[in-house]
Formats: sequence, C-alpha cells, structure tokens
Amino acid sequence: MLLAFALAYLGMLALCLTMSRHHKALLGGEPGSLRQRVLRWAAAICFALALGLCSLSLGGEIGAVLWLCQLMLAALLLVAVLAWRLRWALPVAAPLLASGMLSWWL
Repeated sequence: MLLAFALAYLGMLALCLTMSRHHKALLGGEPGSLRQRVLRWAAAICFALALGLCSLSLGGEIGAVLWLCQLMLAALLLVAVLAWRLRWALPVAAPLLASGMLSWWL
C-alpha cells in the first residue's frame, strides 16, 4: 500500500511540474511542450501502476476506492509541502518511493 501511495505522490508531482509556475519554482525555468507531454505520460503511468497495485492487493472494487483515497491524500500532502516548504517537494519523493519499495519486498 505504501508503494501505491508513493506512486500516487509521484504522479501528482509530475502533474504539478507540468504547470509553468511550479516548474519554474522547483526546477528553474519554463517547461517545454515535450517535457510537459513526458510528465503527463509519467503521471498517467504512475497512476495506472498505483491502481494496479491497489486492485491486486484488495480486489477491484475496494482497490479502486482505496486508490482514489490515496490520490486524494497524495494531493493533500503535495499541496501542504508546496505551501509549507516548496523545496521539499522533490526530496520527499525519494524516501517515500524507497520505503514503498522496501515494504513491497518485505
């Protein structure tokens, strides 16, 4: 479940980076059209993988509901990090993904 949440956070972060305001604040510069398309595709892949993990672990119906809840919580976490400590948005993703991978292996 933690890996699915980490993927939801990464997907939300990728969607956030498609916006020029957040891209400029986090990475310094306007995103090009190719980078925006790549980030949108990366977000869609992260969301699909998170949905697959939730459905695989809890079944289709409950997994989809849990996935939607995780998307909402990941968005809330990202909004809080962007509002509180803007520069922490990217570094938060690495330990979240690492702990998700570790919990998935165990």
